[in-house]
Parts: sequence; C-alpha cells; structure tokens
Amino acid sequence: MLVQSLPPAPPKRGPLKVQRAVLLALVIRELRTRVQGRWLGMLWMLFEPLAHVLLILAVFGFRHHAASVNVEFPVFLVTGLLPFFIFRNLARRLPNAISSNRSLFSYRQVKPIDALIARVIVETGLYSAVYLTALVLLGWLGFHWLPWAPLELMAVSFVLVVFGAVAGLLFSVLAHNRPKVQTVIGWIFLPLYVASGVIFPLQSLPLEYRHWLMFNPLLHLVELSRTYFIPNYESLPGVNLGYPAAWTLGVATLALSAYRLYRYHMVAAE
Repeated sequence: MLVQSLPPAPPKRGPLKVQRAVLLALVIRELRTRVQGRWLGMLWMLFEPLAHVLLILAVFGFRHHAASVNVEFPVFLVTGLLPFFIFRNLARRLPNAISSNRSLFSYRQVKPIDALIARVIVETGLYSAVYLTALVLLGWLGFHWLPWAPLELMAVSFVLVVFGAVAGLLFSVLAHNRPKVQTVIGWIFLPLYVASGVIFPLQSLPLEYRHWLMFNPLLHLVELSRTYFIPNYESLPGVNLGYPAAWTLGVATLALSAYRLYRYHMVAAE
C-alpha cells in the first residue's frame, strides 16, 4: 500500500510578523475607506487642509505680516495651523476607528489598539504629505520654506504626534458608546484653536492673559514649531518642550490604563 506524502506545513510566523501583517492590512483598509476607490478622494485628502489655509490667506492677504513677531503671515499660518490640525485629527478621528473596524475584532489577531495605531499611521502620513506640499508652495511663492533647525523641529513634531495619539486613545475609551461625550470632545477644539495662537500672535496680549494661556500644552508645541522653523522668531517667554512632553507622558499613562481596563468592552457589540 502506497502512503501519499503530505505537503510540508507552511512555516510558522512569529508574533512580530503577524503584528506587521495586521497593521499593514489595517492601514490599506483605512486608506481605501478614506479614498473610497477614487483618485479625486485622494486629492481631496491632501488639499482639504490646504484649502483651509488658502481661505484664511485670502481673507488676510498673502503679503500680510504678523506684526508683533515680524514674520510673513503665510509662513506664520502654515507653521501653526498644520501642526494643530495633526493633533486635532489624531485626537478626533481615533475614537471612530473602533466602530469602523468592529467586524474585524472577531479575528484573534486583530485588537482595538491595532485599529488605532493604523489610523495614527494614516493620519500622520497624510498630514506629512500636506505639510510638505505647503512648504513647496511657500517656496514657489517666494516665502521662507525650509526649517532652520530641522532636528529640533522633528523632536517637537514627534511629541505632537504622540500627544495626539494618546489623547485619541483616551477619547476612544471615554467616548465608547457615549455619543454625547464625543460631541463634547469635538467642542473642545474650538477654544483650543484660539488659545493655541494658531492664527493670531499671542505676543500682543497682556501679560496676565498670556500667563493663563501658558497652561495649554498645545500652545508650547505650536510656538516651538515656529521657533525651529522661522529664523529669529520671537516666541513667548517660558515656552519649552518639557511641559508638553510631561503632559504626553501623563495622558499616555492614563489612556493605556483605561484601555487595559475597558478593552473587552470596546470590542463588544453596541
């Protein structure tokens, strides 16, 4: 009697390879969902934030100067608005990653944290492309477009992205099955938009008001983004990277602890 030989079993993949495959699949899924199979969707993803910048420039004028800091307004606007948008989109879009990928959590390899990480990768990549496009446009229009301290700017950007990601993780836990909480979270960013000095220089404000605004960690990150991009930029006194980094560490501790406690509730059906 002849014994038929079985084909060799496929090699076992290690945990890191499985994790990488899961993240790659989720990133591709996120991109397809955002683009929805149309090149026009991809273009709109890139130029929607730029349209916001162009609208403000159309109102104030391309040659308008931020007089209190002696900076060309387009450079001032791009170096403040786009970093703020990166943080805002990470913090606001991450909670939706749980509900939009809920059907995948039935697979043992896919966890809610994977969906959140994939969305962080997509949002960071998207806004990096938008930032690069905005810098090229600034250079083409004759404005200053290269950072004078790129390594320091990269450090600030890293803290900004991590801060937005851990804030999004915390909001994901807080807003799970709580639509009113998600609405309140959306409202938070309007006062932050004003209090972070995104559009108007805060150097012209009275000292007593600036003292209170310095408690806002986003203000430090926006100011540092401009400080390391624009030569001779006069940032607000007291601005430093340690303060937002401490906020990031504190929020990360709280967010990871909350996720560990409620991770099984997040995969349950609503």
